[in-house]
Amino acid sequence: MGAVAAPATRNAGDTVAGRRAGDIGWYVTGVLVGAALIVTTAFRQPYSYDELTQIAPFGSNNLVEIVTATRQPPIDPLLGALFRHLFGQGQLQQRLVPVLAGIGILVLLSLLLRRLHLGLAGAFGVWVLATAPLMVRYSAYARPYALPLFFMLLFCYAVHRWLDERRPGWLVLAGGAAVALPLTRVPEPTVFLGVMAVTLGWFTVRGRFTWSQTLPVAAICLGVLFVLGVPMYLILAYTADNFLDTSPTGFFGRLGEGSVEIATSVVPLLAYWYSWWPVAAVALIATLALTASRRRLFSWLIWWPLLAGPVAFLLVYHYLNEYPFETLPYRARAAFFFLPAFVLLLVALATVVTDRAAGRWLRVGLAVLLVGVLVGQFRLTTTNVVANAAPDFGEVSAALTDDLPEDAIVLYGRPSPVGQTRQPFLGRPRYMGDTPFVATIENEPVDLQTFPRSGPVYVVINGQCARPGRCEASREPWDEQVPGFRLTHELERITIYEPALGQDGRRGVAQALAEFGATLGPEFGYPETFASASLYEQLGQPARGRALISRMYGDAEPDVAEDIRVVADAEDIDPFG
Repeated sequence: MGAVAAPATRNAGDTVAGRRAGDIGWYVTGVLVGAALIVTTAFRQPYSYDELTQIAPFGSNNLVEIVTATRQPPIDPLLGALFRHLFGQGQLQQRLVPVLAGIGILVLLSLLLRRLHLGLAGAFGVWVLATAPLMVRYSAYARPYALPLFFMLLFCYAVHRWLDERRPGWLVLAGGAAVALPLTRVPEPTVFLGVMAVTLGWFTVRGRFTWSQTLPVAAICLGVLFVLGVPMYLILAYTADNFLDTSPTGFFGRLGEGSVEIATSVVPLLAYWYSWWPVAAVALIATLALTASRRRLFSWLIWWPLLAGPVAFLLVYHYLNEYPFETLPYRARAAFFFLPAFVLLLVALATVVTDRAAGRWLRVGLAVLLVGVLVGQFRLTTTNVVANAAPDFGEVSAALTDDLPEDAIVLYGRPSPVGQTRQPFLGRPRYMGDTPFVATIENEPVDLQTFPRSGPVYVVINGQCARPGRCEASREPWDEQVPGFRLTHELERITIYEPALGQDGRRGVAQALAEFGATLGPEFGYPETFASASLYEQLGQPARGRALISRMYGDAEPDVAEDIRVVADAEDIDPFG
């Protein structure tokens, strides 16, 4: 009997080892595909406004300036500055932190899924993550999104190894990753650590682990949470003017509005980024409906804290955030943190497909469903790689420096609805020298002396916000006919107008702002109108300025006119107010 049992055991072990060895190729290929997509996107995508703000202090030798300039925890800006000093300035170099973090996420997920002995089901999860649009986009985005997720998965992997092997080195690595989390990003990591401690306690009470296994990890989570997480939150809340209202009155007052925002804005956002959403929704329902996949998913220690972080941030954002949703909308980069939980959910469903004990037609149906989820995200991923997500200010700057006179006066505007921030011209910090002169028309008073006395007046319009609605990522430029100007350059999202009637100097600036303010209309052109009126007042023609403002209010809808008055009073941009 023993003689028969021994060979059978070896053969079974050989079979499992062979399967695991055969799975490695799928894991490695998935990581390589993801790495190629991330690096290509990092090379191709122009910098966004937030990225340029992030990398602006990286060339400094002042550590305080590097850390405080971005109003973020210190690790990401310090690493960005380190890479800037080591490798110089360049698009890939400046995005090297998120690129390496994104590739590291794929590697860690592969190690975790293989640690759970998930075979091809785990490899499928790596492929889903590697080709996910959000993964590709925000692993090539110079802001702290990929890096904190990397530390979360590093913590998960180290904890799994500690629970399995009880080697102190894994506990030390888990501690290091935990410390790095609140020093990289606060919201999701803070919730992640807290829920991880609770989940460890629950699994221990249920007999899954012993207290000697889980107490050291729970102590790390809670210690880091209170020693670093809470102080970091308080520091950042202070620098961000405490935009969270945690009072019961504020919470219940926003309960209805926040729920409507989630239903009408967040759900469509998630449906867009987790594309072929009907297929993804069916996969989610199937995972929770099937006992085998649901039990497996709920048994994974890491799923609960990885899910809790982005869910908590979403709820806080809509029920405690004092800012109007139009001013500070929930964005795709926050939805990025749902990715690991989403992938694990699909992996749990894929285990049913790889389970030969399950019914054949069930396995075939689920396989088709999962392939649909994977293939369904290719279109948006391809778009992320080949199409610009932000205006290419390198292209715009080349046109301004090569095609315009050196003494040109350029007025830049990114028209946006009343009260929203107007982002400044982004070309000069990285792509331009000192000429031509470029001024951004924002919600602030204008001084005649800031403009050159002479020079032809050109206007650059960023069309992302020049049409009704919030500042969506439209790629179409604004191409309206403006009296006295000719459209000379029609780039992606951006148009350049030249003077047709010889508009020159400061008086030409006032004329241009008046014409563009009128063409844009009151809601989008009110800053141009106020700026023009202010310049006319400084030029000694106050009656002309008053007439412009009077006409603007007369053309505006009553609610828009009231919103403009509120902003004008708050920003002190009405020269006659």
